[in-house]
Amino acid sequence: MSDWTHMNVATAFELWQQKKAAFADIRDARSFAMGHIPGAVHLTDATLNDFLAELEDDQPVIVVCYHGNSSQGAAEYLAHQGIEPVSSMDGGFTAWAQQHPDAVERS
Repeated sequence: MSDWTHMNVATAFELWQQKKAAFADIRDARSFAMGHIPGAVHLTDATLNDFLAELEDDQPVIVVCYHGNSSQGAAEYLAHQGIEPVSSMDGGFTAWAQQHPDAVERS
């Protein structure tokens, strides 16, 4: 069985800058539109299969929610689907936006 890990914002930001990870944002559509990590996929039941199909082999997946709580369950679900490595970003989008306000995209 696969496992997931916690990841802090600083490490996630480094991977984002290097374009070495896929970001899956599980927040609601309105929150995602108001601000998200550039390049993040709004992960919903409707987008899940396409997201999984487009992942590169061994590409790290970082799951983002509001504060880093709900993303843990989503990371566990993805890990059980065989996705690895997969992480939940501690502090969620709230922490990202506070630490990196210039790295926020609005739809």
